[in-house]
Amino acid sequence: MGSMRRVLDCFLVFAAGTALGAACSSSPGTPAVKPLPEPDPYPALITRGPLSPRIANYDIRVRFDPVAHRIVAEQTLRWTNPATRPVSKLPFHLYMNAFKNEESVFMRESRGRHRDARASETGWGWIDVTAVQVHHNDVTISPDDVTISPGPNDPGEPGPMRAVPGSKAELLDRVVFPGPDETVLEVPLDQPVQPGQTIEVFMAFEVQLPEVFARTGYKNAFHMVGQWFPKIGVVVGEPGSERWHCEPFHLHSEFFADFGVYDVAIQVPNTHTVAATGVLTGAVDNGDGTRTLTYHAEDVHDFAWMADPHIDVIEGEAKNQYGTVRVRVYHRPAQRHFAERHLHAGIGAIEQFSALYVPYPWSLISIIDPPPRAARGAGGMEYPTFVTTAGDSFFTPPGVRLPEYITVHEVGHNWFQGMLASNEVDEAWLDEGVNEYADSIVMDALYGDGSGMVDWAGFRASSHLMRRAASGFLELIPAPIETISYEFPDYSSYAMATYLKTGLALRTLENIVGVEDFRRAMAFYAQRFAFRHPTGRDFFSSLEQALGRQLDWFVEPAFRQIGAVHYEVRDINCRRKHKKPRGVFGRGDDKVIVTPEDGPETDTWTCQVLIVNVGRVPAPVDVRIEFDDGTIHREHLSVSFDKTWHRISVERKSPVARVVIDPDQAIVLDSHLHRRDVRTDPALGPARRAAARAQFWTQTLLQVVGL
Repeated sequence: MGSMRRVLDCFLVFAAGTALGAACSSSPGTPAVKPLPEPDPYPALITRGPLSPRIANYDIRVRFDPVAHRIVAEQTLRWTNPATRPVSKLPFHLYMNAFKNEESVFMRESRGRHRDARASETGWGWIDVTAVQVHHNDVTISPDDVTISPGPNDPGEPGPMRAVPGSKAELLDRVVFPGPDETVLEVPLDQPVQPGQTIEVFMAFEVQLPEVFARTGYKNAFHMVGQWFPKIGVVVGEPGSERWHCEPFHLHSEFFADFGVYDVAIQVPNTHTVAATGVLTGAVDNGDGTRTLTYHAEDVHDFAWMADPHIDVIEGEAKNQYGTVRVRVYHRPAQRHFAERHLHAGIGAIEQFSALYVPYPWSLISIIDPPPRAARGAGGMEYPTFVTTAGDSFFTPPGVRLPEYITVHEVGHNWFQGMLASNEVDEAWLDEGVNEYADSIVMDALYGDGSGMVDWAGFRASSHLMRRAASGFLELIPAPIETISYEFPDYSSYAMATYLKTGLALRTLENIVGVEDFRRAMAFYAQRFAFRHPTGRDFFSSLEQALGRQLDWFVEPAFRQIGAVHYEVRDINCRRKHKKPRGVFGRGDDKVIVTPEDGPETDTWTCQVLIVNVGRVPAPVDVRIEFDDGTIHREHLSVSFDKTWHRISVERKSPVARVVIDPDQAIVLDSHLHRRDVRTDPALGPARRAAARAQFWTQTLLQVVGL
């Protein structure tokens, strides 16, 4: 999923797991009736649409019970077949069933843990599809059965579907459960949908929200509703060989869907504030203590919403090439100070990402700041025009910008993968890692180069430095970046490769090819594939086209193999140059012996420096050699696939005092900082290096915890 949540997990342990104080955990009081909200006076888009193919369009009607934490809903999907061949079944995600029992794929993989949160043993969640009706070619079809697709190696038995009396659609008599995992439902079609044809599918369904755990659910009065409705899969593949992509819900995978138009009406108590994807187009009091709020969103691929009777709202405006974007932050009263920080970060993120890539085209973005102690499992998640943030903590005072960073990261996902709707399941790095790379640019632009993440009590650090400090030994990650999300062996591998290594690899590539050229290439990619489903291949081919150069020499080892760059100074050797070479020369009677007297020392030193790259990724690098007399020699080592070492020979009037590999810190895809800065003084060198390392890690730790 997209979020700094996972990117810097160690920081979240401090920030998200710490209370703001007693005010945050105390009872907020009895809910009061809220004034009926005014509809938003602006359209869903601030630019001319449509911007996408609008393949999957939803009309959803919701009744919400905040006491039982339940949703009763009906939806009509209008789906157009984008393939070049007929489609005979329609698969739907039922993500909420991931929280139904311990045998779901998600729960088995997570063992009931997600980030720093644990699943409740009593607050299970699920979704029941109670009716299905298909309308196609002017014929209404009620399928004989619906298949719930299993997870890997899941045996199972058929089971009954519970019918809800009074549904306007013909109810299904039964549903088949081939396996315990029930996160994918398949609707077979009697009549295939031909290429370009549109089919209409009605579903009635009920949702029991889980106690908030992984992105969605409730805690006390707070409700975050994500991944909650039956959501059709995506047709992928080359023309003529298309297939459905609709995987079971895995622990490390996020979401992948087609763009469309959403019209969603939500009936809620009149005591609740609601925020949702899109804009509010209607608000009606029902006269029974409830009201119906209607939302409209265009060119989005998901819909999420939040309901809470104790939420306040602050608002600001961002400007871009299309016009004005309203930025709203929803927060509990005790979080007002943090809400102002999130608002500033959200406004800046909209403006900076718009300038870097593609202008934000929607008229509104809602930023939800969940109660940090109770509902932190809902924090740090992205949906189109709607994100949740986190980081509010005693350990994040002004200047320790973890809250700002999380907001920037989640807002950034409205580009990667809100507009650039890549497959987060198969290529998680293409949204999370690319977004991580872009986040550091935005943070530096908003808060200062070199202090974007921390500027507090004399400590300054960029988000880039913090990521690098948290990166550990990159060559020990057991899977390449380009690994399907659910095939990583553990969370640490997934997070390190998908977030950190990808961000560092792209920053390294940027430094190699040139910052301005690389950022122009990134903009070219974004503009070319906005509101499409780009792949990793599309990403790199766009960069190559914009840069006018091949990148396989770097992309292949950095993204498709394990390992990283690992430069070291292996040896430094200096000796006086002799006026004449000493030794025995010639043969037989012609032998000549040159003695020290014949070949005295000169005032010139000949020095050799041996540089090795024991990592898997080749990268050009600069080496700075400093001499005792203060002179400097700089050498550029070019890329070589078949040579992992370089010997530099230099003559000077004094010996080498110090060798620094990558003095400009361009090769950041190298977490080994030792043996990259070596002094030759045998007495002081080791002590200085040890002290420097200790100082670096001590300072980093202090910056992380804010002490």
